[in-house]
Amino acid sequence: MLRDKRIWSLRTLSAIEQGFRRHRELIGSRNEQGCGAFKASFTSRPQPQDFGHSDLLLMDISLYAARAEDIDVLSTYQIASFFHRHKSITKDACNSAAANITGSPVSPTLVQGETSYTVAADADQRPKVVQFRNSALNIEIIHQARQTYREFVPNCECRGMLGDVYVYEMDFVPGVAFSRARRHLLARGLEQRLLRTVQDFARFFASAWINRVELKQPPDAARELFAHYSQILDQLSQGLPERFQPKLDEVRKGLPLLFRSDYPMVLNHDDLLEMNIHVDNVTGGITGIVDWADAKIAPFGTSLGGLETVLGVQTSSCWHFHPDHNLLRTHFWETFYEIIGYLPDSDRRAIEVGRLFGLFRTHGFDRRPEKENASPVEEGDLVCLEAFCLR
Repeated sequence: MLRDKRIWSLRTLSAIEQGFRRHRELIGSRNEQGCGAFKASFTSRPQPQDFGHSDLLLMDISLYAARAEDIDVLSTYQIASFFHRHKSITKDACNSAAANITGSPVSPTLVQGETSYTVAADADQRPKVVQFRNSALNIEIIHQARQTYREFVPNCECRGMLGDVYVYEMDFVPGVAFSRARRHLLARGLEQRLLRTVQDFARFFASAWINRVELKQPPDAARELFAHYSQILDQLSQGLPERFQPKLDEVRKGLPLLFRSDYPMVLNHDDLLEMNIHVDNVTGGITGIVDWADAKIAPFGTSLGGLETVLGVQTSSCWHFHPDHNLLRTHFWETFYEIIGYLPDSDRRAIEVGRLFGLFRTHGFDRRPEKENASPVEEGDLVCLEAFCLR
């Protein structure tokens, strides 16, 4: 069984979704049309009138996305699983503790996590959430994330323990998780809202380039990380099919660019999944990025693959890109470089190498490569790698 929560979120959500609506067809005979990357190419700066002029818009990929009620089913399941694992506490006890912390009655948030239970204060005067977690958070890392990414990261403070779980009070992030908004934002006619999402994602990543926070690392950290990355590429070269080898060789040759003394090491969010990106459902703007538990110090660019999350949707056998995904990418990069200013070709190349490496690391294994017994994915599980790394 795939145990990594990243794989779980992408595949199990799809399985649950299909299981609860197998009485109806989602798309019908068009179920596999449009699979993989579209070939449209855009070279000029995108303008509002540029969107929606492609015949590819006949392919409404929003119909592949989970409905809000499917997310609700998943959240209910996750809450039940959390309390099944932690029999020393109850849902009522958590709600009572959270109400004491916030000074207000609380309700479960619409989107839950695999290893936590989260509630939000019902009162508008003090918008806070309280989260009960399997494991402790590194508060220093979260404070560093706030220094780096500023308004995108909610504040978080430890509030002790309840039974065997850790308790944290956090700022309430407005809007909804992208997992609930995806079906809406990917719909035909709403390209301007998705454009805003992409624009804010560019601002988010640019923050890490601009706000260089001094990060405490052991003297040999960079050398050890380079060796680890090289080992990851070696594993993938041995385990992935031949069609991936040219791209892996390209990343391997460019890897030293990420470890130059003047290239930034930054705090990277390691799980930029649809449930961790919150958006305004009306404007499409990103209101916050949550769940920094697995954040890692790594070369800039290695988390840029998170952009793919908002540009398409995965089914059990295919990744479907938004018909205007190339235009949206163009806008992302133009916004990013407008914010950070001129960069030499070596830095631009390093950013692309980091992006590709991050995609291979994230989608090339059956679990995070840092976990025990991680293995390269096999034929049948290459949907994301093919869509993201061979386009």
